[in-house]
Amino acid sequence: MISVCESQKSAANGSTTNGENMHMKKVLDVENNLDAQTKDLITLARSWGSQHLEPLIPSYWDKAEFPPNILSSFRDHCPSLLGYTLPKQYGGQGYGLMAASHISRALASIDASFTTTLLVQYGLCAESILLCGNEDQKRRLIPSLARLENMGCFCLTEPRSGSDASDLTTTATKVDGGYSITGSKRWIGNALTAEVFVVWAKNTSVEGHPVMGFVVQRSHQKNKGAIQTRKIEGKVSMRILQNADVDFYEAWCPDTNVMGGHVGFAQSVGRVLEASRISVAWIPVGICQGALEKTIQYITKRQAFGAVISSNQIIQEKLVRMTAHVCSMYLLAERMTQDFIAGKCSLPAISMVKAYTTKLGREVVALCREIVGGNGIVLDFGIASKWADIEATYTYEGTYEICSLVAGRALTGVSAIKSASAIKNSIKRRQQSKL
Repeated sequence: MISVCESQKSAANGSTTNGENMHMKKVLDVENNLDAQTKDLITLARSWGSQHLEPLIPSYWDKAEFPPNILSSFRDHCPSLLGYTLPKQYGGQGYGLMAASHISRALASIDASFTTTLLVQYGLCAESILLCGNEDQKRRLIPSLARLENMGCFCLTEPRSGSDASDLTTTATKVDGGYSITGSKRWIGNALTAEVFVVWAKNTSVEGHPVMGFVVQRSHQKNKGAIQTRKIEGKVSMRILQNADVDFYEAWCPDTNVMGGHVGFAQSVGRVLEASRISVAWIPVGICQGALEKTIQYITKRQAFGAVISSNQIIQEKLVRMTAHVCSMYLLAERMTQDFIAGKCSLPAISMVKAYTTKLGREVVALCREIVGGNGIVLDFGIASKWADIEATYTYEGTYEICSLVAGRALTGVSAIKSASAIKNSIKRRQQSKL
């Protein structure tokens, strides 16, 4: 187990370098206002990540595989980080949203794939049960997810609809004692090893077919073919994160695992996406901080034309530009989180910040790649994987365009997400379904 004291000592000795942001602090110390506990948790996450996760990234990113023992290492060395987004009464740590966001940021400065694995586990799967489940479901299902004893996934996106997450074709049909789930999902993180599948489907047994959440457990299936998963191959971003296509063939969900009432999309999955999008907005901040620190370390040692390249004027300008970008990303994400905690921040603001941090993050990591030159596309130098991984953040948990349009709708009072013809066709389909 890595204690906080040991991780602080490691950082002081210079052995923990990735994501420490030591150079950024010389210009603007954005972490200065954090409380002591949050700073300790950030140091612990970075220390574990640099010692146990970072050395594995080049080989496992290249193989597009998840390190088989890394979750056990995290569980053994960082018990105080298990369930870090979740309340204590359900097996979590109860740190609160701000501290949890900074832990995610610190882990993302090492590797975004690993961090996303945890956010799928905690911020989507367990969070769905926390926000939409009843007390029995929370106490029965969340603790094992918090401890990483059972892996969980969040099944919303479908092959046909993509960003139009409300246009689902997966159905839940009432049967004796529960529901039969049938349909296909895509881009489902953690699905290959998941025991707990939070599936969003249309309840065909209720008028209007509202979207509801169903907790499907792999071990409860009498038919072994009821849940089929296939790894999505050929990704060039977040290659360590394991995404899958998932097919449900009359998968069994008991009545005791049905979440919430007949409240529809916005009040069920919409609430989960609102909460999780906050965490996702912090991920590019961590990626950029890690990439920036790696770049500064590189240029202070690399020589060209008789001098270290850190003395080059163009490179210094790029570093200042990147540092300003990262600071603005950090401060905007921090303000968003503060406002959400205070009940003053809703989905439009969250979506705007997520769009902003992912867009600006792409520019920052691309500049890091430029500065490091040819070595910037070699995995061993720590930039290439971040350069590729930040592309996924631009799209997942709401694409840049969708997030922008959610904010734009709030600014103008006019929705541009669906065209007029699409709205007419949607109304027509609903009318026909009632016939």
